[in-house]
Amino acid sequence: MTQYYIIQNDQQAGPYTLEELATMSITPDTMVWSEEMTDWTPAYQVDGLSTLFAPHAQTTPHDSAPTAPQYDGVSQSTPAQQPPMPKDRLDWSLVVTIFGSIICGIVAIVYSSRVLSRYRAGDYDEATRSSRIALIWIILSVCVGVVKWAYIVASLYIMLSLLNFGYPD
Repeated sequence: MTQYYIIQNDQQAGPYTLEELATMSITPDTMVWSEEMTDWTPAYQVDGLSTLFAPHAQTTPHDSAPTAPQYDGVSQSTPAQQPPMPKDRLDWSLVVTIFGSIICGIVAIVYSSRVLSRYRAGDYDEATRSSRIALIWIILSVCVGVVKWAYIVASLYIMLSLLNFGYPD
């Protein structure tokens, strides 16, 4: 049995069965999603929900081109309209967290993890922005890591020199 999630009052709610949705006051423009769907879609466009709106037939003007549905300013497009997903850079974020700067690496991980969630939500600009910010923090972490490792190597070299040659007279 298919279960649907809906957006009500700018909040996600659900899951609901078809029978539960029939008793609720959803409109044809209510945004709906189920596991079989790839993106949030207005309820009138979902095959399983079309029976809920039979008396309220949707008509579109013939002289205007169809537009992608909008929710909260974010374009809800079909998979054919989706741009390619930006790189999430999570693997590099983890590496620089271990070998570079922990603080910069954690910030890079946070932005890297936002890429996929923003992309799936249809906010492609924010997904691209998060990917770029993650890259900036990765580069910063590498720079801090190079300085840190150079300091460690120099310190070890000095300590070994002192052990081998003793203190100068």
